[in-house]
Parts: sequence; structure tokens; C-alpha cells
Amino acid sequence: MGLPMTDVLIGVDAGTSMIKAVAYTTEGQPLYKSSRKNEVLRPESGWREQDMDDTWDATAATLREVAEQLNPQDEILGLGVTGQGDGCWLIDDEGQPVRDAILWHDERASDIIGEWQETDVNEQLYDVCGSVQFPGSSLAILLWLQEHETETIMQADTVFFSKDWLKYRLTGEVTSDPSDMSLPYVDVETGEYSSEVFEIVDAPQLESLLPPLHDPLDVIGEVTTEAAKQTDIPAGTPVVSGLFDVPCSMFGSGVSHAGEGASVVGTTSLNQVLMDEPDPSPDGVGMTLSLGLDGENGFGEKRWTRVMASMIGTPNLDWWLDMLRYREDPDYAAIEKRASEIPIGSEGVLYHPYLSGSGERAPFLNTKARAQMIGLEPDHTEEHIVRAVYEGVGMAMKDCYEHIPDTPEEVYVAGGGANSDFWCQMFADAIDAEFAVPEGEEFGAKGAALLAGAAVGVFDDFQAAVRESRTVEQTYQTDPAASEKYDKLYQYYKHTYETMFDIWDKRVETMEAIERIDE
Repeated sequence: MGLPMTDVLIGVDAGTSMIKAVAYTTEGQPLYKSSRKNEVLRPESGWREQDMDDTWDATAATLREVAEQLNPQDEILGLGVTGQGDGCWLIDDEGQPVRDAILWHDERASDIIGEWQETDVNEQLYDVCGSVQFPGSSLAILLWLQEHETETIMQADTVFFSKDWLKYRLTGEVTSDPSDMSLPYVDVETGEYSSEVFEIVDAPQLESLLPPLHDPLDVIGEVTTEAAKQTDIPAGTPVVSGLFDVPCSMFGSGVSHAGEGASVVGTTSLNQVLMDEPDPSPDGVGMTLSLGLDGENGFGEKRWTRVMASMIGTPNLDWWLDMLRYREDPDYAAIEKRASEIPIGSEGVLYHPYLSGSGERAPFLNTKARAQMIGLEPDHTEEHIVRAVYEGVGMAMKDCYEHIPDTPEEVYVAGGGANSDFWCQMFADAIDAEFAVPEGEEFGAKGAALLAGAAVGVFDDFQAAVRESRTVEQTYQTDPAASEKYDKLYQYYKHTYETMFDIWDKRVETMEAIERIDE
């Protein structure tokens, strides 16, 4: 007897540094995985680009490697693609890249964002799209290109995001979805394009670059014969519209109902809550992404996600352990055991974890924000400092959720920080929500595959797809007494960082004054 046939869904996650393709069963269990490096180019200081053809070639290679691992009788039912958001991926009227893609962490449009902040342009854009603009935002980059690379804009026919370019290479179809286009082209209330965005920046001519919008669950095309030759994915395989990586990973990690949250604690800390109505409050911080998903194979009504993408993350712990000479071979279990013996509040030691040279971006925006340790006394030990660092990251996460309108009852947490029992319990107590660590790793690719499955009818709907494929490794319940203590600590944490705004300004002024003495 031959091997049994397996129905397969494939998800692709085109991240900034790595591209991953994963084959899943229709129960959401991973079968095979492949990954390739996605090289970031740095042609000038502060610039970040990628060769669009190289990104496609790497994606095609990962798909070939996954296809090679499948059995001949296995059937690929659908394919979903997600990827890094923001940035600017331009094609001409023949579907060819106009230039290398400009990425989300590129800084060339910083002056434009500065001008928007000094005027009321940022506020006007926020009123439309519900999200803060930054130098890597698509519209800011287009305006920079219009000023500095006029020929590029003249050649451009369509502005894409990462996943849209890859879907185009797979299907030949020019499309995008509301989640990627939420920054800033989509009206947060309607989920449709807004001409007002271009009027605000006095660039109505750029509106023609926008591709047709499709719901994330729309099948936008099929793998072409040419793409099949390059990827070994059979021609005719349905390809779904999809979401960009932030909401896609949220669903892949297990969020299936409005009011549930998802956090990724890695190099940075990304925190979001799925909502059944748009609420971009408080004004001027974070992102509010329109998701659509209102069809019969979705949620039946529109969904949004409110996102706070903080600069805070695990590098705080790495840096402090290095300074305390733990870093060569840290025994995290022993370190956390000793830190757990220190009471909540670290006996008066407070840490602000703004260690990034870029400051903080959510839930407040201040590029001058910096880390500091407050309240040290001679009796304090290394364990007090280490616990304060853990608590500082926990307070920063709580700060994000305090600035999201819907407080979650359950949060799915991923990233390196999710490997720490000590941290996860602290998160659950501080946020006053159950924290669940989902099984698996590639939640972006999984979310993309589940979208494909719901789109082709494998599941009753997308909500069922997430719910039925969700597996949890461990959960952490709130300790009410600990939660009450963290509430008190948070009030102190927030008060102290708010008083630091003037001091951070003074720090910059002082350093500049000192440097001028040597000029």
C-alpha cells in the first residue's frame, strides 16, 4: 500500500531578515519548514532596502524546499502569504520593480515626519487612519521619493507591501488588503481607501498608485504556470489575499475572539487586542489596523486590532546581565529563582527600560527617552537590580495594555520572553489577565496558512480555523494579591517616567553644550 494522502496548507512569512515557508496539516500542525535569509541592504547611513527580485527568489526557494519534502500524493489546498509591513515596494506598469524596496525601518523620511509633527499633519492623518506615522511609513517614503527621485515616481504604477509583491509573483494579480494599507491609506472607520489622506499632504497624484483592496480571506488568484516552475507549487493552487505579519501572527498564536490579546516579547515588545469596533484612543500613539474579515468565512462582521509596538524587549535583560557579568553563560533558572526571592517592587528599585537609542514609540512617543535605574541604596543587591529589570519590562507591557481601549482577559504570548516562567507569571499578574504560551514558533506562517484554509473551505470559517488549530503549552493565572501590588508599582512607574520628559530634554541639551566646548 502507498502512503496515505495528506491535505496540506502552506504559509509563507517574509520577514525583514528571514523568509520562512511552512507546510501544515488541515489541523494546523506543522509538517515541513524551510527558511532563507532576506538580505537587508544599507546603501547609505540610515537607509534600509531589499532587492525585490532577490526577495522573490528566496521565497521561491523556500517553497521549492517545502514542496520537495511533501509526498507525491499530498495535495496543496491553498497558500497564504504574510510579511513585514510598511515600507515601499514599487512596480512599473509591466510588473517590474522600479527600484529596490525601501523598508519599514528606513530613516530617510525622518525630516518629513518631523515636519508633520511640527504642524498638524500627523494629527490629521491619525484622525483618518488611526495610526501614527513614522519614517518607514509608505506615504512618507513616497513623498521623499517624489522630492529626491522624481524618475522613480514617474515610472511607478503601483505601490505594494512585501506580501503583495510576493502574491503578485505567484499569481500575476495586483492586490493588497486593509491591514497593510491601514498605514495610512485606509479610513479606520470604513476599512476602505480614503482620498483625504492624499489631500492632507497635498499629493493627490499619488493616489493612483494604490492597488485594488481585497478582504484577507479572498482568493485573489492561482499559482501561475511560470510561478509553478520556480516554486514547484502546482499551477492552479489558490492564493489568498492575506494579512501583514502583525495581525497574522496574532491569529496564528491563537487569538479568535474580540477582547483577546497577543504579545510578542523579543527584541521589541508588540502588544495588541482584537476589537469588534474601531477605537484609536488615546490619540496620537500606536496603530489601529482595519482587518475586514466580515464575510461568511470570516467573523461575519468587521474586525480591527489596536497595536502598541514598544521599543522595550529582552535586550534590557541581556545588557544588564552582561554588565553584571552573567552573560557569558547565564543560568536563567538560577537567576530568576534568586530574583523571585526579592519582593514585588524590588524594595524600592525601579527600572525604566528605554534602552533603545531610538527612545520609545508606544504608548508614548519620545525619541529622547532613555533607561534609568531609580532608588538604589547600599543594601540593594544584584538580585534587586535583576528583578527591577524584569519588572521594568513588565511595567512597559502593562503601560501598553493600559493604553488600549479593551483590556484583554486572555493574552497569547510569544517570543524569547515567553520561555521564562518567571516573566510570564509576572505579565499575568501585572496585566491582570490569563497568559497563554502557544505551542509552535512560526505563528505568522501559521496565520497565513489558516487564512488560506478558511478561504478554500477547509474550515467553517476563519474563527473556527484559529480555534480548532490552537494548542497551548502552558497558561499562567493571575494572583489577585500580586496584581494589586503591581497596580501600585505601575502608578509609580508611570509617574516617574512622565516626570522624566523634561530631564530627557535637558540631557540632550547638556550633551550638545558639552560637545560645543570642544569645537
